Amino acid sequence: MRHLFALALLAVFLAPPRVAAEAPALRFEPHTFKARDGRTTEAELGTFSVPVRHGQPQGPRLTLRFVRFPATGKARSAPPIVYLAGGPGGSGIDAAGGPRYDLFLALRELGDVIALDQRGTGQSEPERKPLERTWSVPWDEPLDAARLDAAMKQALSEAGPAWASAGVDVGAFNTEENADDLESLRQALGVPRLRLWGISYGTHLGLAYLRRHAARVDRAVLAGIEGPDDTWKSPAQAEALLARWETRLAARGQPDLRARLGRVLEALKAAPRRVTFRDPRTGAEAVWMATAFDVQFIAFQSMRGPEHFPRFVELLGALEAGGFEHMAPLVADLRGGSLSMMSVAMDAASGMSPARRERIAREAKTALLGGVVNAGAPEAAWVPGVKDLGDAFRAPVRARPPVLLISGTLDGRTPADNAEALRPGLSRSVHLVLEGAGHDGLFQSDPRILERIRAFFRGDRLRDERLQVPDVTEPRAPPK
Repeated sequence: MRHLFALALLAVFLAPPRVAAEAPALRFEPHTFKARDGRTTEAELGTFSVPVRHGQPQGPRLTLRFVRFPATGKARSAPPIVYLAGGPGGSGIDAAGGPRYDLFLALRELGDVIALDQRGTGQSEPERKPLERTWSVPWDEPLDAARLDAAMKQALSEAGPAWASAGVDVGAFNTEENADDLESLRQALGVPRLRLWGISYGTHLGLAYLRRHAARVDRAVLAGIEGPDDTWKSPAQAEALLARWETRLAARGQPDLRARLGRVLEALKAAPRRVTFRDPRTGAEAVWMATAFDVQFIAFQSMRGPEHFPRFVELLGALEAGGFEHMAPLVADLRGGSLSMMSVAMDAASGMSPARRERIAREAKTALLGGVVNAGAPEAAWVPGVKDLGDAFRAPVRARPPVLLISGTLDGRTPADNAEALRPGLSRSVHLVLEGAGHDGLFQSDPRILERIRAFFRGDRLRDERLQVPDVTEPRAPPK
């Protein structure tokens, strides 16, 4: 599970099963694509079907959808570029309409660009809303890792039977089936190879496709790497990022970040803080028992990137002064959230190797943020119907297609170390490291990133490179 502030609200399979004979062929229809800012472009809406389980091609099927932005000029014969959204649970079609809209249009000069909605996301089946589930912990009770895990287990034990009774094959929502959906898309398009363009969980999916169908990959751009055994986060990597933030802040006259945070955490471990505040949703008075775990959790979520962490530093100053009411607006997200079948099942099935489990447990004992980096992450045993994909799935990927890896030095979700760990098995890989970029700045924090992606997809030879991107935490002059 990626994070608990906003677990994606994804879908369950409610439609009656269909047999292969009823499966629709690849179908396109004209589509005026509208971005969230109101701009439009002419595109095509594509529809095709895949087996719920690819090992049972005559069994039930799912209908998947995508938007194709047709290539311009001479690029029409090039392998299509397929965008793989993060999450798991992100919609590729939604991503195309957001801040990356211009990137999708720019890449059309290199080939068709396809925004795919993976199974259980966006416009693809299963429909995303009908069987949402929630978890919660009472606001006035102390929260720690064990209490959160118990709440998640309870919620999943109740969700599992409901999903099964609605006809959901929860075990079919794993990254190997998702990768085989990509292969079905390639076959439906009638092209010999695909070019992959993925971010975050989309890299986890792209790597699975590389392992299973390497001969069908022309080349791949993967940003914010989640390797096969990276679903569960490393506490030591989070600790290293805190150290980098401490250095940056000290250079700006804000020293001792970790010591300050440590004092707040130790005080809360000794005595959780009872906070009375006005619930912004209802206006009624509410009580929250603030714990060290709450602060650790907020700190880690803020480490997603430089757009977020300075706000946590401001909050830390308020907490040092006893102003816990400043953190109270976050209580609803700290103590409850939504469970997405697709997201939970995908992450639970990917799991972690025994070596990774041992490493995480060892690192959590000494890390300032403890084990909060994996707060609420589901295990396969918690989710009825889900089977762990096993250590063969999590083994290093070995593939020869060219791969451009992109990492940010201030990315608290997918650190650059993840990409470097893959390099021995990706013999034709190159690594672009963005100095000062966070998880949300891996494509757009600097216009040179698009230049490198274009060059790579054109087939130009790139070298390992480090680019300093603009510092979004620096005060900027007001516009004239």
